[in-house]
Amino acid sequence: MTKGGSKYTKIKIETDTGQLIKITDENGNNATQLTPDDLKEIYQNPAGFRYLGTIFHTHSSPGCVIIHIGGTALRICV
Repeated sequence: MTKGGSKYTKIKIETDTGQLIKITDENGNNATQLTPDDLKEIYQNPAGFRYLGTIFHTHSSPGCVIIHIGGTALRICV
């Protein structure tokens, strides 16, 4: 996923525990984990960045995750 050209991202999460399994693009390429220095550079970039959303896991709703993107909250259950 570091060479560009990806059209979408697949996020695989264990719904029972909320544990991240893997993040890949449509071609199966793994996402690149950033270092603290990489993140610092992103936050200090004058061009800024766009916050897309958050993924929540709660034991009060087993088998479900909640994705909050762009002001819309979605519940995904197995």
